[in-house]
This record gives sequence, C-alpha cells and structure tokens, in this order.
Amino acid sequence: MNPEAGIRSSEPRAPARAIVDLDAIASNYRLLRDRVAPRPVYAVVKADAYGHGAPAVARRLAAEGVDRFAVAQTGEGVALRRAAVAGEVLVLSHAEAADLPRLRAYGLTPAIYDVAQAAALAGAARALAEPLRVHVELDTGMGRAGIRPEDLGAAIDVLRGARGLCVAGTFANLSSADDPASLATSRQVALLREGAARLRVAGVGPGLVHAANSAGVLGVPDTWLDAVRPGLALYGVPPSPDLSAGLIPAMSVETEVLSIRRAPAGTPLGYGGRFVTERDSIVAILPIGYSDGFRRSLTGRLAVLVRGRRAPVIGAVSMDVTLVDVTETGAQRGDAVTCLGTQRGETVSAWDLARAAGTIPYEILCGFGPRVARESVERSAGAAGEGKP
Repeated sequence: MNPEAGIRSSEPRAPARAIVDLDAIASNYRLLRDRVAPRPVYAVVKADAYGHGAPAVARRLAAEGVDRFAVAQTGEGVALRRAAVAGEVLVLSHAEAADLPRLRAYGLTPAIYDVAQAAALAGAARALAEPLRVHVELDTGMGRAGIRPEDLGAAIDVLRGARGLCVAGTFANLSSADDPASLATSRQVALLREGAARLRVAGVGPGLVHAANSAGVLGVPDTWLDAVRPGLALYGVPPSPDLSAGLIPAMSVETEVLSIRRAPAGTPLGYGGRFVTERDSIVAILPIGYSDGFRRSLTGRLAVLVRGRRAPVIGAVSMDVTLVDVTETGAQRGDAVTCLGTQRGETVSAWDLARAAGTIPYEILCGFGPRVARESVERSAGAAGEGKP
C-alpha cells in the first residue's frame, strides 16, 4: 500500500518558516560594495549563509557581480560549486592536506593557518602541475587559528619551498572591530601589515591583504586594506546597534496560531508550572520551540507579533511549542505570528532576540533549525530565480 497514494505532490506547509528576502541581501551588498570601492568584496556565506541558505544567496549575489565568496569548511565550498556558483571560493577555517583532491577538483582556495598544516598541504601539493592558490591567515590578536608572529619565519620557510602552493592573499580576523573604544583593532591591522611586509621581504608575495569584517567595513576604514569580508551585514543585521547604516534585514521567521485557550487567573502554564496567570488570559499555542531555534531562554523576555500587536512569551518554551499571551490582540486560530521581522509596522529584530536570549545576532540567525523551512523570495527583474518558493 502506498501511503502517498491520493496525496498531491506539493510539500506540506511547514508550521514555521524563515522567509529570506534575496533583494534585501543584494541591496546590502551594493551598500557595502560602494562604501569600500574599488576594493573587492569577499561575500561570507559560511554556515549556510548565516542560516539564510547559501546556494540561493550566493547565486543572487553572483547575479549582482560578486565573484569572491568565503566559507568555513571545504564541504561548504563543494556545496557552492555543486550549486553552480563560480568565482573564487576561499575556505577560511578548515582545509587539511587530506582535502587536497576536493580543493583541486572544485577550484577552492584554502587558508594556511598552522605551520604543520602548511607543511602537510605543501607536501601533498608538490606533484601538482599547477600550483594551488592559498591565503595565509595570521593571528594578530584573535588568539584562535592563524600563524603567530613568532611562527611566521617557519611558515615562510615552508612557503618558499612549496612548489605546489601559490600565495594569493594574507588575512587576519578582527576580534573587537564592533567596539569603537577598543585599541585592539589598530594593533591587529598594524601586525597584519607587518606580517605581510615580512612575507614580501622574504620573497613570498602576500597577495591581497584583508581584515575587515562587517564591523570593520561599517565603522573602521583603516581596516579596509586591499579587500573586505563582510558577513552579518550582508544579511541586514548590524554587528552592533550603532552600525546599522541603512541595512535591510533579510530574514523573517513566521509561524501561526495552532490553538487558542482560555486560562483563568491562577492557572499554571508550561513545564514545572513556573508561570501562573495573574488574570483571566487568552493563550495561543505556537508550533515552534527550542528545537527550531526559538530558544527556551526567550521565555518571559520577548514578545512576538500577532495582528500587529506584541504578545509576550509565557510559560517555558518547549521543544516543539511556545505559549504566548494574546489577551490584548484578538488573536484567532490560524493567525500569522512573526517571531523575527516586521508585522503591521511593529518589529522584532535579531538584536531583540539576541538580547532576550543573552547571546549575539549571529547565533540567533544560525540557530534556526532544519524544521524551519527556508523560503527565498526576490522581485528584481533578471535576478537569479532558483530558490523561489
């Protein structure tokens, strides 16, 4: 017996949806591009484009003329190529010698972030007919991956003898560019310049020197150097509330009212009954929970939008459902609910969710899980059409 017999082929409507406005991403890119022109822009689309859907986002940006992308892992670069994304794809965080066949086959540019990794990759690439392009990551104060100043001499020795590698860029990650009071950014830029100069003097051309993330692009022109690597700002979210600069948020997250319940004053709600109604209340049940990225820590700290009015999250956010107080909204079963985005002029921003959850917008955007269906929309004539709902 076929359980699909008699069922239409269209997919069921997901109870929670992330709607991604590709036109907004394109607009944000143009704003950032024009700000740093004529420097090239590496569009950072790692972590599935910060939860926005990397293939659709990259194709839309490619239609805008983007020919440089950055990802975190080799597998993410392979996925872009399989989605027919051309141009340079820089692998920022994880590319080992064992990845060389895929790096070569898919035309990916790995980062050199460790002397031992550099030596292993150089050894594996020795027999290549054409050198593999690489970028050298320097640790100028982030304290994560990257070659420390005291190890740069050893790395230079490896690179000078590496016939199978060609340095096309040198970069660092900025730790505090979103804090205008921090002196760390200027120190990091100075160390990056010094490192690039050491490479050049040693006969290893540093290629494009780059450091600026979204905060650097928006707030610290001294970080722009030869190229920039915006991530969060592409998706319309400022890296700090003071750096909005006309960005357009690209993602909204919507669900709907699953059920309406009346709760007399004194009714305990949710796990543990820790929330007790203080008045006769109308409670809506929403089919979204912490498994979907709507965090348990939002309980009592956030309001969603129903009929353009704020409905506080009450009870404890569960794995699959959330309770909200809709007493003041007139809500009915089936009403649209905005958990992130704008409804009838009212907005819940990524920063609102981040503050309520005690985290940062990056984690909020990346945290919406696979049960939250991605729906890419675009209206521009001639835009890359794949990914439309």
